[in-house]
Amino acid sequence: MITLFKDPFYRGFDTKGFLSTPETNIEKTETEYLISLSVPGLTKDDLKIMTKEGVLKITYEKSDSDNRNHFVGSFIKSYSIPDDVKEKDILGKVENGILTLTLPIDKKKSLERLISLN
Repeated sequence: MITLFKDPFYRGFDTKGFLSTPETNIEKTETEYLISLSVPGLTKDDLKIMTKEGVLKITYEKSDSDNRNHFVGSFIKSYSIPDDVKEKDILGKVENGILTLTLPIDKKKSLERLISLN
C-alpha cells in the first residue's frame, strides 16, 4: 500500500520568481518513506540535509553578488522523523530538479502491539 501526501504549505514561486518553498510529496510503502522536493536548478552542492534529535532538516541558501540584480534565494524544510525509520540509513539524491530522500523502515521498530488498560 502506498500513501501519498501533498504538502499543504506549498507556496511555489513568489511574485519575483524566486523559489520560496518547494513542492513536496511524501509517500510511504511497506519498506520506506520517500520524500520528494521540487528543486529546479539546484545541485547536491546547493543543499544541506541533516538529522538531529528526530528531525530531518533540508536547507538551501544562495546569493549571487556577481549579478547586477543581486539574487538571494533560500528555504528551510523540517520533518519529524517517524520512530520506525533507520535514521543512519537515510539516503538522498538530486536528479532532474527533484531531491529524493529515502527513509528506510526498521521492521523491528515498527511492530504494532496492543496495550491493555487496567
